[in-house]
Amino acid sequence: MAPAVKKSIRRTKGTPFMGEAHFARAKTIAALKSKLGKVKRDRAAPRLYVKGTLAGYKRGLWGTNHRTALVRAELVNTKEDALWYVGKRVAYVYHGYTQKRCVRWSKAPARRSNTRAIWGRVIKPHGGSGMLACRFKKNCPANAIGKRMRVYLYPSRI
Repeated sequence: MAPAVKKSIRRTKGTPFMGEAHFARAKTIAALKSKLGKVKRDRAAPRLYVKGTLAGYKRGLWGTNHRTALVRAELVNTKEDALWYVGKRVAYVYHGYTQKRCVRWSKAPARRSNTRAIWGRVIKPHGGSGMLACRFKKNCPANAIGKRMRVYLYPSRI
């Protein structure tokens, strides 16, 4: 016959009785979680790019030219501002479904990632309102329209 357990210990308001081992484990998990706090650094690493969005592609009246992508960068509102970015590198960073092989695949498994990038360069300003015309190594996919692009601040000509 099972040992008698007080009803107050056995059941509290509809929760099933789990035993002492369950409560001890829950207590240790709570203690471990309380130790894992985020460390606040004094300074963050500087961001070496300007945020931008892919606005579309260079186009005529009836057709689009996917070789040249049009990127709208933040705080670039004039043609003179856009001229400063000519020659700078542009990246479309996205996430794939599977991990692809990378440099030192077997030696450094921490570097494995499903994050990928398509790289390009700013080739000229487009129009008078600061739009950037960019050419990529591989054409940007159409589902990137409206998504985040990175316009890097290098190579520098200063």
